[in-house]
Amino acid sequence: MGVAALVLGIIGTIFSLIPGVFFVGIALSLIGLILGVVGRKAAVTNNLPTGSATAGMVLGIVGLVIGIAMWVLCSMMVSGTKHAMDDFAKKMNDPEFQKKMKDNNKDFDSAFKKAMEDAAKQQQEQQKK
Repeated sequence: MGVAALVLGIIGTIFSLIPGVFFVGIALSLIGLILGVVGRKAAVTNNLPTGSATAGMVLGIVGLVIGIAMWVLCSMMVSGTKHAMDDFAKKMNDPEFQKKMKDNNKDFDSAFKKAMEDAAKQQQEQQKK
């Protein structure tokens, strides 16, 4: 059981670091932790070495902590993005904001038209040379 706890603890910790699959890491780390505790108790009662079971138990705890932290961070990021999108949608429906956007578009269009005319003049001057 100690070796299984160690292997699951390692794999669970690695998966806990990957944002898309940290749920798998949490499950594997939890199983590794349980096997580590059971394996350590069995090893102590049978007077066997407890190193791999202890390492599996520690890695299970580390993987759980990292996986839960990743879950919290990802949840916070999704929530923040949702609030930002809601604020943006409200702003887009604001008549004053729409007026400012139209004014900015007019300014941009006039500046772009002037730049294109200047570029055409420069091109004509270069062709004359």
